[in-house]
Amino acid sequence: MQDRTSGRRKHLPMGRKPTPVVVHRLSLAEQRVLTSFLSGRMPAGQLHAELERARLTPAAATGVPAPAATRVPAVAA
Repeated sequence: MQDRTSGRRKHLPMGRKPTPVVVHRLSLAEQRVLTSFLSGRMPAGQLHAELERARLTPAAATGVPAPAATRVPAVAA
């Protein structure tokens, strides 16, 4: 006999919710890096290194507190 569960949605046990998705908000330094890349002033090969550098710079140096990651509920598909 064939398995009839294929193609059906898996239902979660009662009281369980899917894990929330963590959203990373970009800091001003990261926004500047992406803006310069999208405007064509930064080559693609340099993008990753500059984003890492922007993430590692302390927020005190820029004068703006770093944005906190927020949890967003997962969308049921």
